[in-house]
Amino acid sequence: MSLTHTRSRTPAAVAFLAATGLFLTACGPDGSSAASDVSAPAPATDTSADNREDGTVTGTLTYLAPGKLEVDGRPFYVAEDTEIVGGDICGDPETQAAETCTAEDLEGAAKGGNLTIEVTIVQGIAERVTQV
Repeated sequence: MSLTHTRSRTPAAVAFLAATGLFLTACGPDGSSAASDVSAPAPATDTSADNREDGTVTGTLTYLAPGKLEVDGRPFYVAEDTEIVGGDICGDPETQAAETCTAEDLEGAAKGGNLTIEVTIVQGIAERVTQV
């Protein structure tokens, strides 16, 4: 009885191994084998918001998506270490005190609209955002 059980599993095991072998030797979209694609390094991701040069831009702040804002048509990302300062962004609009704000404060101000800021952008990421 044990011998019959073993023989019935053998065709299933052989089919499984054959399917696995075909999967591992399948060709990728460029004609290379899938096995060689696994060991190939992933291409570097572009962290810039677009291809414009680094610099300082002044204009009206606009919300695009979580972590991504725009000023004067120039999109940029907000990082954890972005320095954000300004009274209307997170502080008392009457005092215009130079308070340190969070990315969430900046996004909230962008959603509110009509806020003029100056942002220093390096590789698509804001280094410093200040209210003008």
